[in-house]
Amino acid sequence: MTEIATILCIAAPADSATALGAYWMEKYANYALGKGHQVIYQKTPTLPVLYEALLNFNPQLVVANGHGGYKSLRVGENILIGTKGYDTATHRNIRAGDEDYFTGRITLLLTCNAGTELVKALSKHGATAVMGYRKPYVFLVDEDKQPQDDDVSKPFFEALFQPAIQLADGATFQQSIDATRASFKYYINLVQDKDTRKFLDFNLQNLTAIGNPDAKLT
Repeated sequence: MTEIATILCIAAPADSATALGAYWMEKYANYALGKGHQVIYQKTPTLPVLYEALLNFNPQLVVANGHGGYKSLRVGENILIGTKGYDTATHRNIRAGDEDYFTGRITLLLTCNAGTELVKALSKHGATAVMGYRKPYVFLVDEDKQPQDDDVSKPFFEALFQPAIQLADGATFQQSIDATRASFKYYINLVQDKDTRKFLDFNLQNLTAIGNPDAKLT
């Protein structure tokens, strides 16, 4: 039986890339709701709104999509998750870190680059488990199709959201990461387009996950 937990989803359609991410985030949020979880979905988040949700709802799982740097994750125009210092990927100076807000939580950074410094910083400050990608998350799209009809981007986003889906299903963190790797490999073997296979494998190789392997939603 799947335990019921509170999940915080963060995504905003600020451009074509994040519009796809927001589409899949909403799809995931509805899936988690269907599993009986309480879902807080922030589509226009600011730091005060994010902090209020973290403190008031105390989510066990945070699922964030946006534009990632080595030290930060930006959703819309706001740096929402960051660790102090100059981010050479985004060329922004992160003046203050907010790692402590994620202590005791499973945090999925479904974005580019955050699997380097930001994942480690959150883990160091007590996040239960964290995953991200060390380099840009590369995907292909069919620009003539709406997200729900875009079979070109589907393998990339089904794999991207797999850890969140698995956790909502009751899997442990390690099981969710194993399932994510399996999802990438499934599509690498399934698709015919060589660029799709190449980029799926690139993303797979850059997936990083640290923390308690037995952590799960309770």
